Amino acid sequence: MDELLRVIRQIDREGATFGTSGNASARRDREAFFITPSGVPWPDISADDMVTLATDGGAVLHGHRRPSTEWRFHQYLYRAHDWIGGIVHLHSPYATVLATINRPVQAIHYQMVRVGDLVPVVPYRTFGTPELAEAIEAVIRPNCRAALLENHGLAAVGETVSEAYQAAMEVEWTAMIQYRASLLAQPRVLSSDELRAVRESFRHYGQHPTT
Repeated sequence: MDELLRVIRQIDREGATFGTSGNASARRDREAFFITPSGVPWPDISADDMVTLATDGGAVLHGHRRPSTEWRFHQYLYRAHDWIGGIVHLHSPYATVLATINRPVQAIHYQMVRVGDLVPVVPYRTFGTPELAEAIEAVIRPNCRAALLENHGLAAVGETVSEAYQAAMEVEWTAMIQYRASLLAQPRVLSSDELRAVRESFRHYGQHPTT
């Protein structure tokens, strides 16, 4: 839960979503996950406000608050994918702009390759419904770690909640570049071969232990 609280503070500090919109969660274990409460402002969320839900079925296991209204899609994803350890949902501006015009985020910059070659738009469904949860679950997989929600926002996943937030921010940044570039001309999209080369290069990116 400590990592989830750190991500919540970061989301608030960086102004990554609007008002009380959005939510975040982290897997506790195979049986349960922590999720943010419904309608509580991001700066006010404490460990005591977190709600623990069952991965199978979504029953409340612990907490005095109501869970986020979007708890279903978190529960569906944790149940379907053992590798997911954290989920972030934001109404970040540029991702939401593209979501409102049903335009996926394309790989116009190699930075996005760690999220996927393309971030699809799932059809509009009322927030918090099983229908929305099913639509998101249908597109998330290890090589597609985010989705735009039509006329709604952005959902991103990771092996940890920190990775999920990083994925959300990479999608938001790429969406911003795509939007601004589209005002000038049609952005060039990287090819499958180019993206494959980027993935290989990222294997050697950063600091590695010396032997």
